[in-house]
Amino acid sequence: MKNNLPDLEDTNYKIIQVNALLSYVGNDLANLSDAVENNDHTDVFAQASSMDDRAFLTFRTALDLIEEIQKDVEACIKPIDEVSGRASN
Repeated sequence: MKNNLPDLEDTNYKIIQVNALLSYVGNDLANLSDAVENNDHTDVFAQASSMDDRAFLTFRTALDLIEEIQKDVEACIKPIDEVSGRASN
């Protein structure tokens, strides 16, 4: 049964990657927010333009990693249920 479990170090690394990706986009959003607050139309346009594709790709990557993490967690739940006697027949 143990050989079927995901590598938890790999799962932890995925979680760290998601956190870093979301922080990266958070920084972009903070810069955009600052430009809006300062009513700097040129900077708003520049910030939004540079974020457009980059934010999408960053979120897509984060979502892919989250799906992998979800699969890892689900793979661990079934063995836990079996050990605790909660497995469905």
